[in-house]
Amino acid sequence: MPIPTALKRLAGTASALALGAGLGLAPLPGEAPASAKTAYCTGVEKNRAVTAAKVIEVKQRSTLKADVYLCRKSGKRYIRDKGPYGARLGYAGTTANKREGDGKTPKGVFWMRNGFGTASNPGLRKSWTKVTRDHVWVDGKATKKGGYNTMQRKSKGYRGEALYQPKPYKYAQVIGYNEARTPGKGSAIFLHANTASMKTAGCVSMYESQLVTTMKWQSTTATQILIH
Repeated sequence: MPIPTALKRLAGTASALALGAGLGLAPLPGEAPASAKTAYCTGVEKNRAVTAAKVIEVKQRSTLKADVYLCRKSGKRYIRDKGPYGARLGYAGTTANKREGDGKTPKGVFWMRNGFGTASNPGLRKSWTKVTRDHVWVDGKATKKGGYNTMQRKSKGYRGEALYQPKPYKYAQVIGYNEARTPGKGSAIFLHANTASMKTAGCVSMYESQLVTTMKWQSTTATQILIH
């Protein structure tokens, strides 16, 4: 017995809805859309030094490598907005007792500060310095009193790490480590682009595109970084 035209249309509609739902194209009538499972930054939540609404979590997974998660506070919890992104640590690993020249990335919670680079600001909503060959970061090579762990100029008598390095320092952001500027405790700790050798002397480095994403993600929100 032939199926009436109206029933054929109804059956066709039901089949299309079922197929769409199976492919994730559309929910069935009355069914709530599927949502991805929320991932939480549990390491951030456990650290009492974290107070910021946004946190860059650098989670060490080997001596030289780490995973980076961009974590945002939502209610009483921190959720993962983005990541994981691969990152590189100091060539000698990490330490909770950083010293000048030890090649280690300091562990702890620090504020993210201003940016600099050989290129123009890619979207960091903080002060940006476009560096020249005159810019240095005063480190253990300092020959002039004062200025340790700050950006200065060679033309004013300072010595330190040259900041005009188009590969790693095309884009860079200062990690607020040793802001008391205690001599010997370590200096020039940045979040920057990967070097050609994929090594750092104590910084955290990322692929350039992911670094820019991280900078833009911070927006105008005061942001901390957790290295652990």
